[in-house]
Amino acid sequence: MGYNLEITRNPIWSGRPGTPLLLEEWFDVIQKDDELQFAVSSQPKKYPTQDAEWLNHPTASKKPEDTLFYWAGNAISCKYPDEQQMAKMVQISRRLKAVVVGDNGERYDLDPNGKVVVDEKAPADLPRPMVYGAGARSCADFTQAITDAASPKSVIFYNWYLGVVTAVNAARHQDGKSVMTLDLNAEVVREDQTFLAQYCREHPERSFHQAALTLLQMRLARCPP
Repeated sequence: MGYNLEITRNPIWSGRPGTPLLLEEWFDVIQKDDELQFAVSSQPKKYPTQDAEWLNHPTASKKPEDTLFYWAGNAISCKYPDEQQMAKMVQISRRLKAVVVGDNGERYDLDPNGKVVVDEKAPADLPRPMVYGAGARSCADFTQAITDAASPKSVIFYNWYLGVVTAVNAARHQDGKSVMTLDLNAEVVREDQTFLAQYCREHPERSFHQAALTLLQMRLARCPP
């Protein structure tokens, strides 16, 4: 059990959707837990502390540097923790609605007696998101809509795609990433419509949702990181 461990909300390891851990949440845990204190950085003038020292390790001879919990960017890490530190990490993870994972993806928890137990099974697959509205229709339906000049259905499909762009932009903004700032002029709209039409003609059995996501990936690839 000599791995590095992390407290994380990454869906890959937790098996459930969740927002990344924030530094503010970690600071809140440190401030409210009497067993933790901020660990002073070796260069405090340049690098303010983001780590915590565990003051109440049962082994009194433990050196302070051996009882540190490190902020690892959206996760909290501990190097070569012993079983007591693993148990403390699980306790912290429960406050953060997160999980504790090792280097090989195994998850750590506590049994009813407070003993550390290891779950080496992969987390359950995340449930697929429900798709509503025009996105749930088939590409064949979209192809039919754009061939009927008198039907407004093609506009409904495209507006559904713009709703997806809006939702993705909101999520990227919350995560501090760049957002798509499309100028929806006639040329951009025509390019989008041509892309969707070609995709759906080639993949009539797929959903319009898949076509919209493919177009979105193309647009995102042109955005700065």
